[in-house]
Formats: sequence, structure tokens, C-alpha cells
Amino acid sequence: MKIQIKNKIDGEVNIPSSKSYAQRAIALAGLSQSTVIIRNLTNSDDVIAAQGIIESLGARFIRKNGELHLSKGISRDSTKEISINCKESGLSTRLFSAFSLLFDQEFQVNGEGSITQRTMEMVIDGLKEFGKDIQSNDFKLPLIIEGETSKHEVEIDGSISSQFLTGLLIVAPFLKADTQINVLNLKSKPYIKMTIDLMHHFGLEVGNKDFKIFNSKGNQSINKPIDYKVEGDWSAASFLVVAAAIGGKVKLTGLSANSRQGDKVILDAVQLAGANVKWENEDLLIEKNKLQPFEFDATECPDLFPPLVVLAAYAKGKSVIKGLNRLKHKESDRGLTLQEECAKVGVKLELLEDEMIIYGNGQPIISEETTFSSHNDHRIAMAMTLFSIGAEKPIFIENANAIEKSYPDFYKDFLTI
Repeated sequence: MKIQIKNKIDGEVNIPSSKSYAQRAIALAGLSQSTVIIRNLTNSDDVIAAQGIIESLGARFIRKNGELHLSKGISRDSTKEISINCKESGLSTRLFSAFSLLFDQEFQVNGEGSITQRTMEMVIDGLKEFGKDIQSNDFKLPLIIEGETSKHEVEIDGSISSQFLTGLLIVAPFLKADTQINVLNLKSKPYIKMTIDLMHHFGLEVGNKDFKIFNSKGNQSINKPIDYKVEGDWSAASFLVVAAAIGGKVKLTGLSANSRQGDKVILDAVQLAGANVKWENEDLLIEKNKLQPFEFDATECPDLFPPLVVLAAYAKGKSVIKGLNRLKHKESDRGLTLQEECAKVGVKLELLEDEMIIYGNGQPIISEETTFSSHNDHRIAMAMTLFSIGAEKPIFIENANAIEKSYPDFYKDFLTI
């Protein structure tokens, strides 16, 4: 896709709804015994995948414009072999693998594209803790999960991702016995806060002791009507926030100032880099001021690395972003991917043990048409698009449709500001 030069950023965008909240809401809706309405739903690939998974477990939904209406929950009494396809969604793969705890029969987890190359070791080890038998393709998909859920006090590793824990927390209230989950070295705590908040909205109880021990009463149910509106997606918004910080100003609507989403800290990062940030009622205003190097810890919000690297590239001097180890198990190895793509515009990235150093040159050099590869990674595609701001020549994005995974209207929205 060809992206024309953007000399100035100035406009307004309504941010799509959070796919992280949406996937969790769809999972919880499928476990309901009553009616559920999920409002303000953006049709990204990951959200469509989550709906397809729940429907393959026997649930029935009706779509009405941007709403999803549950008419029937999953069939937990089924004894047939089960197979789910999580497409390329990392969250859905890890979250819905935990649904195997609700069934004794064979439960197969499949995926497509890059997710088939990502390790499932954390999921496999966690399910074995519950007494499950698992076959895998050298710790990768597909997974074939069998056996009874026979253990209810378990220990899991949370150092790579919190997504599997999210699945366990959602499923645990529906098990026959009480469950205690002990978690070692949990990362991305804001996402677990999101999960617990949403569980409370659906009427479920979960105990949390310092994000190390989680207790859940068994035999809970969702038997009251649920009406839930999905808030705007801070992960999607981060790219437009950075666009304004390096190129002008933007008004963003649809976001919650009190959101539990971890990527809301993008506001802290752009303020460190010199941008002006202001809320007017429920609208967010971002405006470029001075632009300066910064240091930022993205360990709890690794999805912010791509836009933050571009922000650092436009700031003259050395910026440091911590949390590099969190990037290896994404749609691409984002540390190496960002290093490769930024080199095309003369921006050097140094990868240390857990830090990335960006040597910004103040204005990335794009004096000739440049082609970036998305590496079939939605966040890389969006981040590289930002290099069109202040460029001398248009840029090209290979595999530009990778954005369908999370923000299908990104290019349209970017080109309107």
C-alpha cells in the first residue's frame, strides 16, 4: 500500500473499541445462562475469531450493526470431540485453551499464520497442572487436550504473558470445585485487572492476593441479563497519539480516561517526549510541542514498543525503552523487526538484554520512495505508516492488510487527520 506524505497532523478520530475487552466479553457471554448484549463492537479479525470459537462450542449470537446479542450459551454437556480455530489471535489461543478445563473429551486447539510458530509451552504446562494430558507439535499448535480436570490448586508461570491466566480466571468459577491459582512472576498486570473488572460486571467473584494468588469459588453462574458497552482501544489509539506528538495535533473520541487498559500509559510516554496532553470532557487532545528523547519502561505494556520506537526516532538523541524481552513472542520478533525496518530510514536501534536504545535523528531521512515490510504484524504496519509524517517521498507498506487483525480502519483514519 502506498502512503502519501503527511506534512501536518490535524484532525479528529473516533477510536475503535478495545479488542482486548471485546474478546474477554465474548468469552464470558458464551458462559452465560441468560441474555447478553455487547455494544460498540469493532469487527477486527481477532474479535471475529473469538466469536467463531464460542459458536463452535455451541453458543449462538445475532449481530445487529455494532452489537452482538447472545441467544444461547456454550453446550457444556456435550461429549463430542471439540475443535476450535483461533485464527492468528494470540489472546484467543491462550484464553480459549483454558476452556478445555470445562470438558473431559478431546479438545483440539488450532490456529493459522504466525500463531502456529509461537510457543504454547506456558499453556501446556499450565493445563498439565490441572491434570490434563496434552499432545502438541513440539510445544506449538495444534494442541490436543484430554482428560479430567482433577487438580484445583495449581502453579503457573506468568513471565511471558498474562493471557493464559485470563482464560483460567474466566473459566475457574464454572468448575465444580474451588480453584486456587498461584502465579509466578506475573507480567502485564493491567490486563489481569481488566479481566477481573469484566468478571465483576458479569456477576462473578474472584479473589486476588497481590497478583500472586487467585481464588475462585466453583459452581458460579451468570444468570442475569448483561448489557455491556466496549470502551475505546488504547492500543489502537497509541499510534494516533504518537502521530500528533511528532506531527501536529489530534482530537480522539471514544476513549476512557479511567481505563484499566495498560496501554493508556502512552500518554505518560508522549508527555516525557514533550507533547501536550489534555482532556476536554470525554475528548482527548494531543498536540506536538517540543520533541525530546525519553526513557520509558514498557515491561507491562509491550504492545507500545512499535509506536514508541517511531516517537523516539523523531526525537534527536538517545531514547531508552525497557522491556525488550516481552517482544519475542509476538506476531513477529518485534525487537529485530523494528531494528530492521528503522534502519531503512537511517535510525539505529541497539538491542541489549532487556532494553532497546533508539538513536533518533530528529527527522528520519526519507528522500526516496521507501518500502517497509509489516512482517505480517499489524502493529509494525501501523508504526511504519507514521514515517510518512514529514517525509520527502511517499512510503510503501508490504502486507499492509495485517492491520485487519486489530484496527481495520487505521489507514482511513490516519489519512483523515
